[in-house]
Amino acid sequence: MIDTFADIIRHRRSNLKLTMDKLAEKASVNKSIISRIENGEVKKPEINTIKSLAEALEISYDEYIRIYISLERNAEVILKILQEAISISCPASLITEISTRYLEIPHIDSYDAIENIFTTAHDINHTSTKLALFNTVVNYSREHGVMPYIAKGMYQVYMIERNDFTNLQASYHFGENILNYVDFLNPKEKVYIHYYLAVHAYSLMRFEESVKLSEYVIKNATQEEHKALSIYNICISLYQLERFIESESYLEEYKKFNFSYISDTSTMLTGILNAKIGNLELALTQLHSCLKNTSDYNIIFIISELMEVYVKLDRIEDAISLLHYESRLIVSLNDERTTPSKRRRLAYFYRQVGTILLSRDIEQSFDYFLKSASEYMKVGMGKNALESVALINEAILENDSCLTTELIKKINITFKQIIEIS
Repeated sequence: MIDTFADIIRHRRSNLKLTMDKLAEKASVNKSIISRIENGEVKKPEINTIKSLAEALEISYDEYIRIYISLERNAEVILKILQEAISISCPASLITEISTRYLEIPHIDSYDAIENIFTTAHDINHTSTKLALFNTVVNYSREHGVMPYIAKGMYQVYMIERNDFTNLQASYHFGENILNYVDFLNPKEKVYIHYYLAVHAYSLMRFEESVKLSEYVIKNATQEEHKALSIYNICISLYQLERFIESESYLEEYKKFNFSYISDTSTMLTGILNAKIGNLELALTQLHSCLKNTSDYNIIFIISELMEVYVKLDRIEDAISLLHYESRLIVSLNDERTTPSKRRRLAYFYRQVGTILLSRDIEQSFDYFLKSASEYMKVGMGKNALESVALINEAILENDSCLTTELIKKINITFKQIIEIS
């Protein structure tokens, strides 16, 4: 392994068949300096000298900067190199190496050094670089017992990783661990971590946990909107737990807020609750009223609930007619507020459609089951995806004439995708 400037420059010059004179001319570096570097007399040349030689010898930034930082003892120089590496979009692995090296420089105040890396991470937009720096903060803080930055770093890592819908279980467990350090967060961060974990828990169908986390927000939030959103979260979690009376109670509290979306969402929730307790005709009226004026954010919940009500009333044609909203449902997922639960609901809607179409158009039915599986996979719900595919297998067992080579190919592709996320 080449790990000194003497080795890398001599090796590359030899490969390119350059004499020392030719390299000196090409790099605009004095021949004697090159000779001293290759002979090991100068182990750490000036950074500008190395850059000139690297350009002439086609040595990548990653290659020479790794050697340079291993030799550099000045923290300010390492910090400047880190900022340079960020500005030219170096790989996250190199960013991690440079930032770790900066933190490990002797005779530097650990707390100040961690704060510098944390601030640097906070001020950049590139996600993988940001994540690499915050992870460096967390790892170094753990090793050195700097509790505030374990908490702050983990909080920032979670806020990034929670947006990866395919890895919801792992990111939720990571977020839960932050609660062990929550006393080191400021009041605003404490409220935010509880709120986002509550939403996350709901997406994973961990409804009891979602209720508990939301209760913290209601008690401690200073902004009324955080309280309103948390009451909504409790309402829908209790609904999922079939604790309908409690859910209605929280819905009444939710209605007291004056935000623009409250009326629309309240009517939708009232319709959904009525459908669940058997007031189907009233639920239809309320849900259709919502549908006329609803935002794209709520439409998937309204349409899937309407379809369920129509099926219960045996109004299959009306249920099928809801398919003309499909393109709008897909577009609604582009909303920046989209949560995994919305995508999960679309997956459930596709499964509903597949089930309805089984007796009418089996090929189209299978396509919807596969769409359902695909949407479940996008939120890391491999088990649910398998359940959607299993509905195809059950139909084939009843009527094997619908089994085609093309269908087998589609199912195999889906199975492979499920295996990849498992």
